[in-house]
Amino acid sequence: MRQFKQQTVSRVVLLMFLIVITISACSKASPAPQPIPLAGAPATSVVAVPTSSAALSPLADTATQGGVPAPGISPLPTPQAQPKAVIAPTSSVTTQGSDDVQGKVVWQSDRSGDLQLWIMDDNGQNQRQLTQGEGVGTNAEAAWSPDGKQIAFVTDRDGPQALQIYIMNADGTNQHRLMPFHASHNWSPDWSPDGRQVLFQTNRGEKANFQIYVVNADGSDPRNLSSQPVNDRRPRWSPDGNQIVFASDRTGQLAIYLMNADGSNVRQLTNSDGQDDMPRWSPDGREILFQSNRGGSGAFGVYVMQADGSNVRQIGNFAGNVNASVWARDGRAIVFALTRDDPMWDLYLMDRDGSNLRRLTDNPKTDRFPSWHQ
Repeated sequence: MRQFKQQTVSRVVLLMFLIVITISACSKASPAPQPIPLAGAPATSVVAVPTSSAALSPLADTATQGGVPAPGISPLPTPQAQPKAVIAPTSSVTTQGSDDVQGKVVWQSDRSGDLQLWIMDDNGQNQRQLTQGEGVGTNAEAAWSPDGKQIAFVTDRDGPQALQIYIMNADGTNQHRLMPFHASHNWSPDWSPDGRQVLFQTNRGEKANFQIYVVNADGSDPRNLSSQPVNDRRPRWSPDGNQIVFASDRTGQLAIYLMNADGSNVRQLTNSDGQDDMPRWSPDGREILFQSNRGGSGAFGVYVMQADGSNVRQIGNFAGNVNASVWARDGRAIVFALTRDDPMWDLYLMDRDGSNLRRLTDNPKTDRFPSWHQ
C-alpha cells in the first residue's frame, strides 16, 4: 500500500509541474508574435560570483520564472526597433505521408493516463509506448544518443522529490539509472556528439537553483559547469562538442547564452522583451533554434538566429504556442509541439522556412518535447 501511495504522489507531482509549464506558456495566448529582428551584439564576459543559498522551489521550472541578476554580468543593450518581417501564415495542414520515413521521434504523452514516452516514425506512423508497466512512474524529456541506440530520459520512479535521469535501449529495454541516486531534481539530458558524456540541469549541491552539470556516459564524475546563484537550464552541445548553448534567468528573465564546453567564456546571445528558452543547434552549428514570446502577445513562437546571436527571426506564424523545436539531421525540417486547434499539444513538422506544415499526432491528450533521430 505504501508503494502504491508513493507512486500516486509521484505521478501527481510531475504532472502538476508540467501543467505549470503549459499554463505559463498559454496564459496570454493570442495571435503569434511578429518577429523582432535583432542585431548581433558583442559577447559579454561573465565574472565568477559567490554562491548563493537563496531558496527556489525545484519544480518552479516555468518560462516565466524570474531571478536576480548576477553581479559582474553586463546585460546586452536593449535592441533598437527594426522593421518587422512579414511572414505569410500557414493556411493548411497536411498529414505526413507513409512513404517518407527518415528517422524516429520519441516524445512524451499522457494519452495512456500517465505521462510516458512514446516512439514513432517521423512521418507520424507506427506510434507505440516505450515506458510502461508497474513501478515505472511517470517519464519525460527524452534525448537520443548520437548513434540512435540509446535514449536518456527523466523519471520520478525513485520518488517525487528526486527526479532522476535514466537510460534505456531504443526499443525501451534495459532501463537503468544513469548516475547513483541523488536526492535532487535532474532533467533536460543531452548527449555529447561523441556519446561519451551527458549534459543535464540539476539543483544538487548547496544551491536551490538549477545549474548545468556534465557526467560521463557511464554515470561517473558529475561536475558543475555553471556555478552561479541563478537558474541555468536546457543545455545543448554544439555539433562539434566545443560549445554549450543554454537558457538562463541571470539578467532577470530567460535569455539564451553560450559558453565553452568547460563552462568558460559565457556570453549572452539574446535580449528581448519576452522569455527566450529551449535552444537547439542546427546540424551544421551555424544557427540556433529557440522559442520565445517576445513581441508582447504572450504566445510562444519558433525563432532562429545565427550562432553569434545575430539575425534573429521568427519562422512560421502559427496561432497558439510552440514547444521544444528540433532540427532534422540535414537541417531542412523542424519538428515541434503546437497548440493549434485546441488547448492540447500535438506534434508537427515543417520545412526550415516555416512552410509545408504537417501534423504528426492528433489525439485529445498532450504530446510534447519531441526528440528526433535520423
